[in-house]
Amino acid sequence: MFSKWPVVSVIAFIVLFGVPHAGAVQIAEPSTGAVVRPGTPVKVKVTIPPGLPVRKVTYTLMEEDRALEDKVESPLSISTAAPPFDVDMAIPADSAGAMRVVAVAEVAERRASYVLFDEVSFRVVPEAPLVALRVESPIRFSGSLGEVKLFNVQGLYGDRVVRDIGSATAGTTYQSRNEKIARTNPDGRVQAVGNGIAEIAVKNGTKEDSIRAVVEADETNNQPPVAHAGSNITVRQGTRVRLDGIQSADPEGENLFFYWSQVKGMPINILEPLSLRPYFFAPVVIAPRLLRFRLIVKDREGAESFPAYVNVTVTP
Repeated sequence: MFSKWPVVSVIAFIVLFGVPHAGAVQIAEPSTGAVVRPGTPVKVKVTIPPGLPVRKVTYTLMEEDRALEDKVESPLSISTAAPPFDVDMAIPADSAGAMRVVAVAEVAERRASYVLFDEVSFRVVPEAPLVALRVESPIRFSGSLGEVKLFNVQGLYGDRVVRDIGSATAGTTYQSRNEKIARTNPDGRVQAVGNGIAEIAVKNGTKEDSIRAVVEADETNNQPPVAHAGSNITVRQGTRVRLDGIQSADPEGENLFFYWSQVKGMPINILEPLSLRPYFFAPVVIAPRLLRFRLIVKDREGAESFPAYVNVTVTP
C-alpha cells in the first residue's frame, strides 16, 4: 500500500518558501494514450528539471479509475534512487483495458522535503484476438431493491490467456433489455430496481453474450439513492480541500451513508472518508495536476447508488 506523505512539512515549505524550481517532474514514456502489450516490459522515464534534488522516484501501476481498495492485491510498485530514475515495468499478462502509471518523486531541499508527482494513462491491448466471452450468469439479487453488483466478464484470447474485461475501458458494453428490473452502467455494475428477470446483453468487439439478472427482493418499496460528488474544482497546492456530497439524494428522504475514495492522481490521505464532506490537503505541484474522487452512497436498507465522480485540479 501507499505510504502517507508528511502533509504538515509539505504545507509549511510551500507557505514559507514556495517551490523554487520552475520545471515539473513529468513522465516522458510511455506517452498518454500509448498502446502497450500485456506480458511485456514497458520503459518508464521521467524528465526532471536541472538542479532539482530528487532523492527517489516510485512508480505505481494501477487500473484506470479504480480505487486502491477495489483490488485485493497491492498494485505493482517499483522504486529507484539511481538517476536518471528510469525503470522497466512488467505489464501483467492477464491485463486488458486502460491503465495508469503514477510517478512520485521525493525531493530533498536544504530547507524541507516534499514530493512531486505525474501520471499518464495508456491502453493495454492484447495482440491475440478475442476468441470468446465468459460471463457469470445468472446474477441474483435477494436483498433490497437498489442492491448493486459487479459483472464478472472475462475474455478468452487467442494466446490462451483469460483476461478480466468487465470494464468499459476494455471495450465491453452492457445493455439491459428491461431497465424496470435491472440497470447497468459503464463501470460494469448492475443495479436491481424491480422484481423479475432481465436479460443483459454483453458485447466486446464482435463477441456477444448475455447475463440474466434475477431480482427477488424482499423489500420492494425502497428505491436506490443517487450519488452526486459535486462540481469539478480548481484549488491551490497546500490548501485544505473539501469534497461535498450534499446534492446526493434518497427518494424516501432517508439519511445516507457516504463512501469516498480516490481513483486518479497521487494517492493522498482522505480525512473523514465516510462523511458528507471529507477533506484533504492538496499536494505540492509545479504544474497543474488532476485528482479524481469517487462517491458511492447507501441507505439504511442497503440500497446503493451508482458511482459519481468529481475532478480536482491542483495548481501551483
